[in-house]
Amino acid sequence: MDPTHFRGISAQVIGRWIDNSGTCPAWHSNVLVCAHRGNLPLTTATPPGILSKYPDVVKTIVEDLHALRTVGVALDTIRCRGIIIARLTVSCPEIFEATAKDSSHFRCTKAWVKKFVARTLNWSFRHATRAAQKTPSNADQLCLNQFYQLTLTIRDCTIFHASFYVNIDQTNIVYQPANTATYEEVGSKQVAVIGQEEKRAFTVVVGISASGDALPFQVIYCGKTARSLPTKNTPQFKVAQDLGFKLCFSNTDTYWSTFQLMCDYVGDILVPYWTRQKELAGAPDNQECILQLDIWSVHKSIQFRTWLDQQYPWIKYRFVPGGCTGIAQPCDVGVQRVFKLAVKRAQHADIVKESLLLLKKDEAAPVIRLDTTLPTLRDRSLQWLIDGYRAINKPDMVKQV
Repeated sequence: MDPTHFRGISAQVIGRWIDNSGTCPAWHSNVLVCAHRGNLPLTTATPPGILSKYPDVVKTIVEDLHALRTVGVALDTIRCRGIIIARLTVSCPEIFEATAKDSSHFRCTKAWVKKFVARTLNWSFRHATRAAQKTPSNADQLCLNQFYQLTLTIRDCTIFHASFYVNIDQTNIVYQPANTATYEEVGSKQVAVIGQEEKRAFTVVVGISASGDALPFQVIYCGKTARSLPTKNTPQFKVAQDLGFKLCFSNTDTYWSTFQLMCDYVGDILVPYWTRQKELAGAPDNQECILQLDIWSVHKSIQFRTWLDQQYPWIKYRFVPGGCTGIAQPCDVGVQRVFKLAVKRAQHADIVKESLLLLKKDEAAPVIRLDTTLPTLRDRSLQWLIDGYRAINKPDMVKQV
């Protein structure tokens, strides 16, 4: 019996392999067939011991991960997977082409990476804790009231086209995911992480219409000058411009939106979108439209509401009930998760790409040291945003939320 495959087997599992229907216990016939095939589990999951033929590669991967943790770099499953794939691609690329007895191929899945890290390094993932948002006890009634309010607005304002109803939501994107959680040796009491105290993130204002359109993003970077934005010679800069993205600096010490930036969003993105839709629908310029917002302080402020009333009286703003964004705000319910998943995949692709470039320059490099400086990550963020926008700019998906 191969201990690599069966080290975690339980007595209950072995009991299910035994046939007790006869006069004496015997192995089930299908168990004997498996044993004849080499004791390999009948599954497409990659066996943890697939790297047993490559001890030097395993040693190098372990050294890479140890070196990053030693200097305080947070390691989540995505980052570990990227480094592992890069090392395997350079050192033993044939591992991805080999066919197992069950016709499966090695895929270096997240599940496999978790097992590899746990068994090879004796690491576990250490999470930070935070209080979860509480949904009000009368959430059903609050949502029903919102439905009534929106219905009356649609009727009274003669809103006859779905594109005249837009919901927007702000979300932050962390440059280095899981910077408050990382893999670390089991039993560790103190887990140090570089950048744990700093706010390395930016804000994206996501907007969708009931007709299924995803509006261009407003992206807010922390800083007080244009030097805080991605550089214009970044390959993805023109693509972002063509998609209508508005790249802004916060003019504060944070990456959150402000009253002025909200006014810019309305004037630069929302109003031009509605102007085009009114032309397509043959609606007058003063056709009333619904803007659905959460109750963030800037949205609810007298200053912002007064500005909207004076500048665009045809915009009817309506607020999602407090504590109900997770169940009553379209962006939160079905769009942000898809967007953030696409961003994470793009971040993972960057890790793999950079690791491969480093290894191609020096395959014998003792460790992989990734560039995590803010200017580099900021420039890369454009590709994350492009991938995220393309992931949600799908009318059929947006309409379902």
